[in-house]
Amino acid sequence: MHRAVDLLAEWAAGWTSDAADQVAGLITTVLGGDTAVQRLLAEAAEGSVTDRTRQRAALALEDYAERVPSFARELDAALHTAGTENRAVNAFAPIQLSTRSALSSATDAVIAEDVDVVERLFFGRDDAEHDMADGLLREGFIQTKAFSEVLSGRKNLIIGRKGSGKSAICMRLSMGGLNPGETCLITPDETSGEELRRFALGGLTGSAAKALLWRYLIAVHAARYLVQHAGGAGHRRRRTSSVVALQRFLRDNGELADENLYHRIVRAGRGLMSSLSLDAFGVKIALGTNTAPEAVRASRQLEVVETGVQNAFTDLGCAEEHGALLVVVDQLEQVWSGEPESEALVTGLLLAGKHVALAYKKSLRCALFMRSDIYDGLEFSDADKFHSDEIRISWTARELHQLAITRASVALGRQLEPSELWGEVFPTTVHGEPTADYLFARSLPRPRDAIQFLNQCRDTAFGNGHHRILETDVLEATLVFSRWKVLDLAKEYGVRFPFLDGLLTVFRDAGYELTRTSFAEMFLPFRDLLVQRHRQYADLFDPDAVIDLLFSVGFLGVRRHDGYA
Repeated sequence: MHRAVDLLAEWAAGWTSDAADQVAGLITTVLGGDTAVQRLLAEAAEGSVTDRTRQRAALALEDYAERVPSFARELDAALHTAGTENRAVNAFAPIQLSTRSALSSATDAVIAEDVDVVERLFFGRDDAEHDMADGLLREGFIQTKAFSEVLSGRKNLIIGRKGSGKSAICMRLSMGGLNPGETCLITPDETSGEELRRFALGGLTGSAAKALLWRYLIAVHAARYLVQHAGGAGHRRRRTSSVVALQRFLRDNGELADENLYHRIVRAGRGLMSSLSLDAFGVKIALGTNTAPEAVRASRQLEVVETGVQNAFTDLGCAEEHGALLVVVDQLEQVWSGEPESEALVTGLLLAGKHVALAYKKSLRCALFMRSDIYDGLEFSDADKFHSDEIRISWTARELHQLAITRASVALGRQLEPSELWGEVFPTTVHGEPTADYLFARSLPRPRDAIQFLNQCRDTAFGNGHHRILETDVLEATLVFSRWKVLDLAKEYGVRFPFLDGLLTVFRDAGYELTRTSFAEMFLPFRDLLVQRHRQYADLFDPDAVIDLLFSVGFLGVRRHDGYA
């Protein structure tokens, strides 16, 4: 739907054309009152549309197109008139392939020689948000063990390295159609993170205070969901007294309007630090005259709100009828700085997640997605209570193979056999290794790396004017990809290991195989300089400690008799 969104934005910005007028007229007629579309129109008129706004508008269009086939057909026709292809409605037009599914010789090729495969080939975007807007996340999503565990509710703390697919799971869950209940996605940004870090209550530790704030935010999201949900056909628009009370509470505290997370956090902080309007629950006098300490007062107010939410869940019987509300929190790296306030923010979220599971029982559950370098760096006394909730995202070579085949199939419009991808689209071997083994042995086992490497192979072949990806294209792409990854590694761990960029310079012009002894000899001349620049990390600048560190972040591997690990 991104092309339709682009035309709508052009129209709102005053760049009129027959195509833009036709598409905009169609969309505004049926979705002119949609908040996502209204936001897009407003930002376009001001001259700058954010990626998030484009994404929300694309989702609104996609959802309406799925529910109203006649709209999908009209929009498809309008886009066709504009000379575009609406991939979200019509998927990907198939490339011309023969019906044979195996290769036996060069003359028995599956893909006709005159077909340009490279031009159509695409493995997806680097981030889940844009991948979803392009449609590949929906069509080419791989349901891993981590995804299944989250969907079933067996695990609610999902940990993985940058690029391991955490946000992809979040976005796929938020699309609907998989989780039996509704899904609410919370993604704090830098602005809202500043408010979260700054929140404090007298008499409580930083993490305990921030846990109260997170609990309130989750309660408000649940209350808004319940008020809207109770008015739908699923509950025959049944407005119980508990739902009416929630609606009044939201109205009295300014929480009914659609606002971003920053404004909700600011309002929540003020309410918890002073007083919330709790007239809707009939406890105004009890709390209005309360002279208890700030932390106690905030906790009591929050308990009233959470009880009101739980009463509404119970009265509607949502958990029994259609599954729990799933609240997903992602993108915590956007608010992470490595400072104590950031650690308290994340620890508070973990504590809030535990509390929510008990407070709302089967009516609501939280799934928290965290980068492994953030989670592993936390130090708090209750850390051992979360092990049973954890699942670490890991990818096998087999799963990465499946990812490549699935996404290539979506791009080319036909289900490919492995022999077609690794023999017709890509060369069969590179430097004597099966191509898939060559690619995935030279990248970290995570989707983002695989997608970037595969796309770079395609882009190199396209730049060289090839209709197929040749062995020389893969070798050329390997050099580019390798340079990317060295830079990316230092950025990924820049907060936890700020010296990593300097440490990696030790390996400049070094061979790709080293013994412990040869590494120690190579490292020692750099040690004093690293200690001088990063004295607080001096204990890590021991050759054995450095080797362990570089192995843990994926820079070094170990050669075994059957290959590398």
